[in-house]
Amino acid sequence: MCTCVFNGCTNDAMPHSFKCLFHVHRGQCSAEACHNQVYARGRCVRHGGKKKCRAVDCTVNARVGSFCTKHSPTHLIRTCSHPGCDKQAHWKRRCFRHGGARVCAVEGCVTYARNRGLCARHTPSPIPIDAPQGELGTLSKADIAHLVQLELQETPSTFRPKLAPLVANEWLFTAEDLDRVLDLMLEKSITSDIKRATLVAWP
Repeated sequence: MCTCVFNGCTNDAMPHSFKCLFHVHRGQCSAEACHNQVYARGRCVRHGGKKKCRAVDCTVNARVGSFCTKHSPTHLIRTCSHPGCDKQAHWKRRCFRHGGARVCAVEGCVTYARNRGLCARHTPSPIPIDAPQGELGTLSKADIAHLVQLELQETPSTFRPKLAPLVANEWLFTAEDLDRVLDLMLEKSITSDIKRATLVAWP
C-alpha cells in the first residue's frame, strides 16, 4: 500500500486514492510535481496561493492587508503587550513567545492550536454537504464524544448539560445526554457538518 501524496505525511493512502483519511478532502497544489496542500486559487503558498507584499522589491507573503508585517502601516499591527516587545500580538494581545498561543488540546501534542483548541493535524476534516450516507456514518462513538466535548468547552457553564466525564477508551454518554447536547447545539446554530455527523453516526 502506498503512502499519502502530501509532503511529510506517512499515513497509508485510502483504497482507490492517493490521499490518507486525514487529507482525503484537502486539495493538492496544481503546480507540476508539487505535493503541498492548496492554500488558495488551486495553489500552495510557495506557488502563488498567497498574495505577495505590495512594497517595492519585497517578496514576502502579505499578512496585514496587502503588506507583509515589516511594511504594513504601524497602526494596523497590534503589538505584544509585554513590556519592551514589539512583536505582532496574537492571543490575549501577546506574541507567541510571551504566551500569545495555545497548545493543541490533544495529549502529547505541542503544536500551536489553530481551530477549536486543536492544531491543523488534529482538527477533524470537514464533511462535504453532498457526502454519501455511508461516509457520514463512519464517525466512531469516540469521535462523537470528542466533538461534544469541544462544543461544551465553548458553552457557558450555566448552560452546559451535566454529563459524565469522558475517560480514555470508555463511552460514558447516554442517548439522553446526547439528545440534550444536540438541542443545545441546535439552539446555538453551530455548523451543520457537526450536527449532521452526530445525528447520523449515533445509532
